[in-house]
Amino acid sequence: MHLPVIDIKENSLVRYGFRYLLEHEFDLYLHEDDVERLELARNCIEIYETEQEFFDKTGWKKDNPEISDFHYLQEERICRLIDGKIWYFSGIQYADGLRKLAQSN
Repeated sequence: MHLPVIDIKENSLVRYGFRYLLEHEFDLYLHEDDVERLELARNCIEIYETEQEFFDKTGWKKDNPEISDFHYLQEERICRLIDGKIWYFSGIQYADGLRKLAQSN
């Protein structure tokens, strides 16, 4: 499940809260006015009910067998346990999105 659409552009409180989450959970620091990158980051987060669901739906164990220990994923801030759910931030998807943003500007 992806994050629900949140009003990053118009609502400064939502923007602040989302920036806080990105900084503290995924070690990603974005400026408050960088709405394009904030929206990109939102689109790179997926939420799973369990570790097994994460591994099944992302294919992580198959693609990354050497780093498929869930403890490692949490230490490296790839996955975070928030409110009893697994939040996954796709750094690859984010990097691809940044390249596309750079090309379009």
